[in-house]
Amino acid sequence: MPDRTPTTSEALLRELAARPDSPRAEEFARLYEPVLRRYVAQARIGHAPIQPADRDDLVQEVFLAVRSALPGFRYVPGRSSFRAYLRRAVRNAVLRLQRRPAPVPPVLADARPAPDAGDRDSGETLLRIWTLALARVFRSGRFSPNTQAVFRRVALEGESPADVGREFKLKPNAVYQIRNRILRAVREELDRFGRRRLSASDLLDALESAD
Repeated sequence: MPDRTPTTSEALLRELAARPDSPRAEEFARLYEPVLRRYVAQARIGHAPIQPADRDDLVQEVFLAVRSALPGFRYVPGRSSFRAYLRRAVRNAVLRLQRRPAPVPPVLADARPAPDAGDRDSGETLLRIWTLALARVFRSGRFSPNTQAVFRRVALEGESPADVGREFKLKPNAVYQIRNRILRAVREELDRFGRRRLSASDLLDALESAD
């Protein structure tokens, strides 16, 4: 596939380096934001692509970082130099994203274990709890592979029910029902292990021991 990275304008980069508020900033955004979106879409964490919910934030983070770094950027004429610079900026942003603590999916927030003032729960601990509980629910055979895929796409990857429904030939209401059924099953699984009486760390121990 041909590389559609625009030919870099030395004059444009020098003007933005000297005048960050230059009217040509819009030209820079028009040229290079689509390029960054393509590079982010191609990026991977391990073997997995960047989740759709993270892509816009990552593009904006990289775009702002590149703009703020332009005054110190020494441009060597030739498109490969600036293209490599953009790829490196994306790679660094992906590494930062990879090092961030794993967030708790908001859709699972109502499955939170009982609060315990002496328990220092981390997002990673809570995410591990829900991941184990969800895996147990999926292994139970109660939900087909397609149903599981619909749930992952909507509840965990943040895709819209309408988009997922079109792909799986389901009405949005049916997608919501799938999400709610699986969430209910996760809560029931956590209740079986003592969600309402155990701290998060004890609940995690119980789930890991059972696996």
